[in-house]
Amino acid sequence: MEAVNSQSVTLDDFFSRVILGKGYVHSYYRMFKVFKEALDAHGVEFFMHSGTMLGAVRHKGLIPWDDDIDVMVEEFFEAKLEQLVPELEAKGVHLKERTMPGLFQFFCTNKTSSDIVKQDIYLQIDVFIGERVTVDNKSVLHYKTPYFRDCFPKRYIEVDSLYPLKDYEFGPFTAKGIRDYSGYFSRSGFRTDEAIVMRHMNFDHFLPEIEQLKQQGVYPIRDEKYLRYRHEVDIAELNLKPASAPKTVLTYGTFDLFHVGHVNLLRRLRELGDRLVVGLSTDEFNALKGKKSFYSYEERKNILLASQYVDEVIPENNWEQKTTDVKKYNIDIFGMGNDWEGKFDELKEQCEVVYLDRTKDISTTEVKQSLSGLSVEKIQELEESLHSTLDIVLHLASSVGARK
Repeated sequence: MEAVNSQSVTLDDFFSRVILGKGYVHSYYRMFKVFKEALDAHGVEFFMHSGTMLGAVRHKGLIPWDDDIDVMVEEFFEAKLEQLVPELEAKGVHLKERTMPGLFQFFCTNKTSSDIVKQDIYLQIDVFIGERVTVDNKSVLHYKTPYFRDCFPKRYIEVDSLYPLKDYEFGPFTAKGIRDYSGYFSRSGFRTDEAIVMRHMNFDHFLPEIEQLKQQGVYPIRDEKYLRYRHEVDIAELNLKPASAPKTVLTYGTFDLFHVGHVNLLRRLRELGDRLVVGLSTDEFNALKGKKSFYSYEERKNILLASQYVDEVIPENNWEQKTTDVKKYNIDIFGMGNDWEGKFDELKEQCEVVYLDRTKDISTTEVKQSLSGLSVEKIQELEESLHSTLDIVLHLASSVGARK
C-alpha cells in the first residue's frame, strides 16, 4: 500500500494499492463472525452503521479500502453488551480502554487470536450506542456520545426508517441494517453513485495521488468497475475452528458462612463449563431440613453472585426440583461435592454428573460445631457481628472470585 511519485498515476494503479488485501479482508470477516455470533446468541440487537452500512449497500460487503467496522446498538442493550465483554475477550476480541461514554471499541490482532488474525495487522469494530431523542418532532436514534453528536449533528436515523431492521448481504454473511437508509445517507453525505477514499490509518501519503486523479476527472470514483467492487469471499475460506457449544453447570447447596471451601468448589465447577447456576436452599427449605442459616437467603444469594464464579442463583425449594431444573436451564453438567457421591446418579440420563473432592478440614457444619461450645449470648453477638460485616464478606467474595 505504498504511494508512488509518478505524475501519471492511473485509477487502476491507485485502486490496486489502496484496497485491503485478501488476508486483511478475511481476518475482518472472521472477527465479524465471532462478534455477530456472540451478540446474536445473547439477544443483543445491532445494525450496520456509518461506512459499514454504506459498504453493505454499495459493495455488498466491506468498502474495499475501509479499515474498520461500524455498528450501532440501542441504549436499551448497552448493559447486556457490557456483560458480553468477558465472553468476547475469551474468543480473542478485546475491548479497548473506554474513554468516551456510549462507545465500545473492540480490537483483534494475531496476539489476541491467531485463529482470527493470521498476520501482523490490527482490526477494530466500533460499537456506537444509539440514544433516542427528538429532532423536528420525530423520534430518532442519535449518537449517545456527545463528541460524535457534535461532530456529526445530522447523522441520526429516524426510528420509523430504521425498524424493522432489514437483512443485507455483507460479504459471506447476512447482517442487519437500516430498513430505509435514504434519509440517513443524504444527511450523512454518503453516496451510492460515487465514492471517495477514506481510511483511518496509513492514508495521508495517498492524498497527492487523489489530487492527480481529481485533475484527470476520475475522482470521486464513478467508474462502476471500482464503485461496485466486492471482495469475493467464500465462507469456507474463513477457516475458523468450529466453536464448541457453551456448557452450563448446575449445583445446589446452602452456602452459609462463605469460606474457602465454597470458593474452591465454585471455582472448580465454573471451570467445567461456561456458565454456573447455583440452586440455593431457601430459608423455608432449610427449615424443612431442620437447618437454620446465619445468613438469610437473600444475603447468601448476594454473596454467591459477588464471587463472580456464579452466573445465576435460583431458589431450591424442595429435593425433587433437580430433574425439572436440569431441563429448564439447559444444564450440561450437574456437579456436587463428593460427600453426595452416588446420590444424584439418576440425573445421568439428562446430563453429565460429577462429584468433586471437597476442601479438607473445612465445612460449614464444622464451623458451626466449633461454635457450639459458645454461650447463647456469644452466639447472638457473633450473629449480629456477621450481619453487620456483610459488606466486608461481599467484598472478599468478589475479590477471591474475580474472573480473569
